[in-house]
Amino acid sequence: MTRNPQVAIIDQDLNSRSDVNKTLAVSGFTVVGEAGYGIEAVTLVKKSDPDVIVIAIEEPTIRALQTVEALSDLLPNTAIIGYSTIRQPEAMRKAMLAGVSDFLAAPVKDEDLVNSIYTVLAQQERKRQRIAGEAEEPVAAGSVITVFGAKGGIGKTTIATNVATALVQKTHQSAVLIDLDTRFGDVGILMDIPVERSIADLAVEEDSITSEMVQDCLYQHNSGVYILPAPIRPTDWRNVHAGHIEKIVTTLTQSYDYVVLDTPGTFNDIVARALELASVVVLVATVDMASLKDTLLAIDMLRSWNFPQEKIKLVINATNEDTNVQPHEVKRMLGREVFWSIPYDRNISTATQLGMPIVLAKPQSKASVSMVEMSFALSGVRQQKPPPNKVSQKGGIFSKILGTQDRTEVSVE
Repeated sequence: MTRNPQVAIIDQDLNSRSDVNKTLAVSGFTVVGEAGYGIEAVTLVKKSDPDVIVIAIEEPTIRALQTVEALSDLLPNTAIIGYSTIRQPEAMRKAMLAGVSDFLAAPVKDEDLVNSIYTVLAQQERKRQRIAGEAEEPVAAGSVITVFGAKGGIGKTTIATNVATALVQKTHQSAVLIDLDTRFGDVGILMDIPVERSIADLAVEEDSITSEMVQDCLYQHNSGVYILPAPIRPTDWRNVHAGHIEKIVTTLTQSYDYVVLDTPGTFNDIVARALELASVVVLVATVDMASLKDTLLAIDMLRSWNFPQEKIKLVINATNEDTNVQPHEVKRMLGREVFWSIPYDRNISTATQLGMPIVLAKPQSKASVSMVEMSFALSGVRQQKPPPNKVSQKGGIFSKILGTQDRTEVSVE
């Protein structure tokens, strides 16, 4: 049985030290000891040989940084996490140069500390594997965007299809959309493609799944998006399990910039694996009380998994005209910032009837513009804004030549 990670706490402040200790104990870590700066810290670490050291970087910072350097020299393969009430970037830079792997703002949030520990431990393990020659040759990998929501009927598939389309059409990168909805699987309908092959055709031995097999099951939409649809009959999902999903997604990330996963409004092992594989989770909610309640439960569930909270992007999708709840109200209810709000737009239903994503069918509509901008934000690609219209001044030289002093000429370049 794997033992809990062992952590040493270095902090001059006894109260701060106690708070960190409580957080670590509750989160399942073993605290091997506490100490102040200098010889006391070195003695503790030499004796306990912890997996991770967490250290306060406070005044006098010179002593704190000297302690970090000494600990780093003593245990070069042990990760060190610093935390501080000092907000100056220079303090962070000096801590990193001294040997700190990560730097947190104090008072430290419980989830930030837990996520940091797991992150630096994973980094140390990859480093160890590389040195030992155990690590596989790194391959190029695209980003996985998992569109997730706590209930059905909130627009997840609409968002997934439009995000995938916008990524291809607007950011000019490649994308594949996988329909993981084990109940309805409407991507094929919304994108108006025939479904003759589906993800169910890849329900074979995982090790035998090849890139060629996966590519043979893809359809290319006229937008440029590649699609791996769900089977038409829900019963065909019975042979597909989480291991297949991981193999398929991992294979596709080696060929496409983005893999967008559309998930059902329920929770199962396939959804769990889709979340684990995600680079970003688009958590979709509407502003009705049932959706917000279920979304709060989903957030709590992910937090209980120690799921990296920075991956979650909360998106509010307005599904009717009466929506007037503001983002700050949603933040108050759910305890997290709203990443994006998609306005209500009746053109969405029109686009659905046409079998086209709204970003293609109605590119100037409110929802279309919003989802394109959201796709840029998710991708990190800077959106190129068109140059502003140039309006000539009344009575300018060209107006006089053309005899149009009394009207405004607008030219779009």
